[in-house]
Formats: sequence, structure tokens, C-alpha cells
Amino acid sequence: LRGAKVTLRTGVRVTEIAADHVVLGSGDKIRSQLTVGAAGAFPHEWLAQTDLPLRDGFIETTPDLSLPGDPTVFAVGDCAAMPFAPRPKAGVFAVRAAPVLYHNLRAALTNGPRKPFKPQKRYLKLISLGEKSALAEKFDLAFSGPALWRWKDRIDRAFMDKLDDLPPMQPPALPDTLAQGARDILAAKPLCGGCGAKVGNTVLRDGLSSLQGPMDAAILSVLGDDAAVLKQPGGGFQVISADHLRALIHDPALMTRIAAVHALGDIWAMGAQPQVALSSIVLPHMSQALQSRTLQEITDAARVIFDHAGATIVGGHTSMGAEMTIGFTVTGTRETPPITLSGAQAGDCLMLTRPIGSGIIMAAHMDGTARGADVAQALNEMAEPQDRQAFHLRRANAMTDVTGFGLAGHIAAICRASRLSAEISADAIPVYSGARDLSDRGVHSSLYHPNVDNAPTRGRSDPLLHDPQTAGGLLAALPPAEAEIAIRDMAAEGKKSCIIGHLTDGEGPITVL
Repeated sequence: LRGAKVTLRTGVRVTEIAADHVVLGSGDKIRSQLTVGAAGAFPHEWLAQTDLPLRDGFIETTPDLSLPGDPTVFAVGDCAAMPFAPRPKAGVFAVRAAPVLYHNLRAALTNGPRKPFKPQKRYLKLISLGEKSALAEKFDLAFSGPALWRWKDRIDRAFMDKLDDLPPMQPPALPDTLAQGARDILAAKPLCGGCGAKVGNTVLRDGLSSLQGPMDAAILSVLGDDAAVLKQPGGGFQVISADHLRALIHDPALMTRIAAVHALGDIWAMGAQPQVALSSIVLPHMSQALQSRTLQEITDAARVIFDHAGATIVGGHTSMGAEMTIGFTVTGTRETPPITLSGAQAGDCLMLTRPIGSGIIMAAHMDGTARGADVAQALNEMAEPQDRQAFHLRRANAMTDVTGFGLAGHIAAICRASRLSAEISADAIPVYSGARDLSDRGVHSSLYHPNVDNAPTRGRSDPLLHDPQTAGGLLAALPPAEAEIAIRDMAAEGKKSCIIGHLTDGEGPITVL
């Protein structure tokens, strides 16, 4: 510090930080154009609200890194205090604790012997000095210079690369004896969660082809509508739809919010006001205490979304299965006939309220190749309700929500029902961050190929058009003047939407410009 002509003052207290000076407890003012507060490690405040054993606010641990009195709970790193071997808060101890923690977690699950953590007393300190120079200290010897900075930079980057460049997960080895065709099925791409796990449109149409038409005059919906439409005896209309999702992530609360928004999409797409919801939950095998806690998390998260939408959860069904599945049956009401797929007109603009690419991002997330920030951004967007967007699109001639069949598939559904064709601009379609890069690398969801077969396109090729979406955007066909009004009104509320193309006379594949 003296070499850098820095004045060091210790044992003083700062009482005020202003834009151009700092005030000390002695009353002295030190002029400052930039004030930086550099504090040591401190415990998170939420720890004090728990019954965990604490020491100076940090979680107290024993030599095997578990808590005193509870050998099933572990703490390491900056949140932990090690009274058995006091050390400063330094990353080196967290890194060195990892193998011991791994061993002891396995031992806790298998009732095996545990290892004590013995942190070293002496460790290398490499501190950047700025201007691509660093200082190294160990055994009370200190050296500095550019070479040490390059060494530190290489060490830091190599460590971070280990967290980014994860080895691909290898599937389990198949037995030598297998039924015909089983090897191809088991060697195929793992089944995606969310709407990437849906059955293809062609299979769905074939499977439902034997259904008879409505036998009750009050049933007004046709095969392919987003929701069933019922005419109410006292006037008005009711719509009803059911949706469920295989879990995309191991977060029951966030997964519930996404599943609820996804289920409400069919109601919003028909211009109806959500009314009631029934839940359909499959919990994986777990202890009764964990079942109770998980179900409470699911219920609380669902209530937030449905309360916001103006709907009431009136019951449901819960069972146990191989994996978590969350779904809802939702009803809605509307005074006038609901918006369907068949009312679009030639010249209508096609509007979209949400980016595409969530299926690719979630598929990459399954095998560890997606960026965490991209996954988090997509999940947060998917969990946001679209009631206000639906309100501003209430004058649409046709509307649907973009889900498992991909954007092209849902545009094709409007075109088939309305006997029209469509032209869309690939550059006008919003895309989730990271999805384009993953698509260019050949990543796709397990429903991608059935979607391509269901909705062929001509012109510019874009795999993202066939990417299955979970809790995707609303896709609406509106006259140009109404579309501009809707975009303006949504923008005034901070809601994004865009025109991605228009509908034309004729029938045939979607044209991508």
C-alpha cells in the first residue's frame, strides 16, 4: 500500500458516506470521488431465523462437517463455522472440503464410516493488484509481479471451466438380450419434460379419430379447439380444459406456477375469464413428512397464480408415481361465444406475446449444456401469468396458446380451421436468450421431429419454429388496426408483444420469410 502511495488508517469507524467524501467517527472528512466498501464474510440474516446451531451467526459444524446434534445436516463454505479448526473465510477451504463432504454424504445415506475434515494451516494466497499484476504469499513470504497474475488467471479460469464444461451424462449400459426394437427406443434421446413430452399431433389426431360428435346440443366445441365449449342454460358460455406437465425442474413451487400458467393458457386463449380449477398431482415416492411439505408448497404456489387470475381451486386428486407431474383442470366463462381457431380472416396480423425456444433450453438443461442464466430467464418468463395480454387481445378473430406443437404447429392449426395460409418473418419472432445458439448446435426437444411432420414450412428454414413450448405465448389473429392498438396498450403496461406475420388467402404450408 505504501508503494502505491495509499494512506492506511486502521481502528477507525465510518459514520457517513457522501457523494464526494467520507466522514469518520472522529469527525474527519476524507474527500472521495469513488468509495468502495470491502467487508469480510458475514452470515445471511435468514440463518438467525432458524433453529440451526450458530456461532457468530454462522452455522456451527463438527469435524465431519455435520451439525452438532444432527448428523444428517451438513454445512460447508462461507456459511459454516469450524470451531474444531478455526480458519478465515477463504475459498480454498470450501474447495478442499468438497471430497470430504461427498464421502460423508454417502456415509450418512449408507450408515458407513465418516472422514474428518482437516483443513491445512498454511495455504497459498494469490491477490490481484490491478494492472495485471498479483501478489503471492505463503509461509510468510510474499512476491509480486505480472507473472504471478498470469499464474492466478490461469488457475482461476481452469477452475471455472470445470463448472462450465461438464462431462455429458452417460446412459446406463444395455443388457445383451433385448426384445426387437427395444435397443432403438432405449438409445433414443431422453424424453423431455413439460410440453416436450407431449404426444405428436399426428398420433393425437389418429387416436381421437374414433370419437363421435357431441350428443348434447349444449356442447359447441369441435376437435382441435383449445378448450371444450359449453352453452350455459341461463345464457353465456363456459369453457373447460385440462393440462398436466412432467416436471422440468426439481422445484415444486416454481414448477407449479409454470403448470398453472400453462393450464390457464387455454382459457385465456378463448377470451374467457378463469373460474375454477381442480388439481391433479403425482408425487414421487418420498417420506410422509416430505409429501406433506411438498404438497403444501404446490398448493401455496397454485393459489397465488389462480387467485391472481380470479379463479378458485376447489379440489383435485393426488397420487404417487415414478416422477412429479403437476396438472390442472380449469373452467372459464364468457358472455359471448369464445374465441376459437376458425374465425381468422385473410389480412389479419399474427401477434405473439412470448418468446419461443423454451423446449430447446429445457432439453439442453437435461443434459447439462444450457447456460444457467438462460434457463433461469426462461423459467421466470414461463411462470408469469398472461391475463393482461389476453385482455388486450379480446377482440382477436382467432387465438390459441403456443404449446407442445410449436409455433409453426399452432399457426397451422389456425390456418387449417380458418382455411387460410400464413406468411411469417423469422427475424420478427422473439427468441429466448441462448435458444438460437443451442438450435444451431443441433439441440432439440424429443417432440421436434413429430412437430416438423405436422406443420411443414417453405422458404427459410428455422428449427425453432417447431420447438415445443411450455406455458408459451398467446398467438392471435387480429385486423392490422386492432393489432396496433393491442401492442400499444400492452406496452403501456410493460407487456411485450409483436407482429410476426399475417394470414393470406389459400391453403398450404406456412411461408417463412
